[in-house]
Amino acid sequence: MKKKSLLILFIALVLIVAIPFSLIACNKDEGVNDDDYTLVLSGLVDKNGNELEDISVTKAQLRQLFETKPVVHGSDDPVYASDKTDDDGNPIAHTVKGVYLEDVLAALTDSAGIEAYGTMTLNATDGYVTVITEEIFNSSGRGSKMILALEYDGVTLNPDEKSGAIRAVFPDQIANAWAKKLNKIEFSTELLKAPAITKFTALESLPGDLVGSYVGKVQLGGEEVSRTYYGYPIAGLIANGVLDAKETDKMHCVAWDYNSAANKFEEYSAWTKYEVYNGGWLLLEEEVDGQIIDLDRRPEFDGPDFSSGMTVKNVLSLSVYNNAIVCLEKARIRFAENNGNEFALRKLLDLLNMYDKDDDYIVTSPSGGTLTLTAEKVKTAVIAKENGTFVVKSGLSAVEVATVEKK
Repeated sequence: MKKKSLLILFIALVLIVAIPFSLIACNKDEGVNDDDYTLVLSGLVDKNGNELEDISVTKAQLRQLFETKPVVHGSDDPVYASDKTDDDGNPIAHTVKGVYLEDVLAALTDSAGIEAYGTMTLNATDGYVTVITEEIFNSSGRGSKMILALEYDGVTLNPDEKSGAIRAVFPDQIANAWAKKLNKIEFSTELLKAPAITKFTALESLPGDLVGSYVGKVQLGGEEVSRTYYGYPIAGLIANGVLDAKETDKMHCVAWDYNSAANKFEEYSAWTKYEVYNGGWLLLEEEVDGQIIDLDRRPEFDGPDFSSGMTVKNVLSLSVYNNAIVCLEKARIRFAENNGNEFALRKLLDLLNMYDKDDDYIVTSPSGGTLTLTAEKVKTAVIAKENGTFVVKSGLSAVEVATVEKK
């Protein structure tokens, strides 16, 4: 009798241990239930332009919409990011299952059509933020229909996956718009165009007392290590009047960056909002093993709270409202012929949307000296690198560049 009781007790213990593990195994096989995961849509307007309240769309609603409005790109019909290639220069194919954002707006909201909006700000659970313009998402123009991916490269998405619960996909558009871990879309009817600049400041002329530093994290050999970065905090440049920016202003960043896959330099541009760039930095150096060295692709637009994918390297210009900071070294690499030491001032002004045939331009040096150029003289003026400094040359006149202002 005693042996029988011990046997029953042993079986009961086995069941107590085994049942939870079997349930875990079943749950793992069934996948993560994220039906309640929400995507917030804010800033929507109706067809009459009236503002609508924020709407939270659940993953369950997206799955239900997929039953009637599926978007499927399989291996025979994959999608591509316009700026991503493999080591052989071939576009990288991706398979996707999901729904169009335009169908979500039509079926689950009272929103006007996608053509009513000029920008969308995509926000992710990991802090990633990117602002995209109608050129990317307005399918009635040059944009692509945005896909809210529920499955990506054969993986059913959920909050624990690399791409998160929902991923934005824009076929044939730049990769930084393909936001992972998407949890909020801010819509705006504002049309974003490159700011019309009236004054730019040369990065090379900024005073050293504006330089700061912060300690960030970097992955090295699979380990996260601390590293100190040095550069100019954007908030400090705003506070000191180098940049004029308000909370409603978005920043336009232009880089001249090397595409290793294509083996060439390419222009890259991105927009970001005040809440992001006000915490950003223009970085120039880092400390490695006690030595302060130049960053390989300086200047970099980065920050201690920037998530992966938000860093912009080889920055040529940062523009906000009507003013900009310009890295003249990157402008030289971008515009000088045969990697020479001088380039046309007009080319830089055109990039900044700054040239006007009816205006004069005042070049000011770090010491306060000035050189005034008519629009006609701008056509032949050059910016030259001489003994490590940049000067504007027009005829027999020359002055080192700190700022250039349109009058």
